[in-house]
Amino acid sequence: MIERGRVTEALQGMLTAATGRPCGRGRLPLLDGRPAPLPYTVLYPQGGTVDGAPLANRAEDAHLVYQVTVVAARTDQAEWLADRVQRALLGRTTQGTWAHPIPAAGVDVWARELVVDDGVDPAAADDGVVTAVQRYELSATDCGDVTATEGDPGVEEHRRRIVRQP
Repeated sequence: MIERGRVTEALQGMLTAATGRPCGRGRLPLLDGRPAPLPYTVLYPQGGTVDGAPLANRAEDAHLVYQVTVVAARTDQAEWLADRVQRALLGRTTQGTWAHPIPAAGVDVWARELVVDDGVDPAAADDGVVTAVQRYELSATDCGDVTATEGDPGVEEHRRRIVRQP
């Protein structure tokens, strides 16, 4: 079974590292117990679907939706950080692998899709707060007894063995 919390934690860590900005999990991120300075992101798990394992193998698939909300002081900051989030989640290397793996133990995140990009909302700009909202769907497979993370050879071997249902 895919433990969503592991995927959420790995995604939060990846976004922090790849964007160079703090990422909160459902709330304002804290740095040393104090509110992080703008700009930052907030990650919200939004649900998703789970496909039970087919008879041919024991690996189940999940399609998990996450909202990433950028919070900034100005429109240009919000656009800059929203672009960094999109590159972090969708960017690929010249070899075609994900530029920023989501290293959730026992889970292979094999597809990512931008589902919604609401753009920048400057409604509260006069108060010094501008937001941008993006939603992504991550498709993942339970690697079962494989404890490696995305990008590791063990996961790649497991991926080749999986029989995917259309």
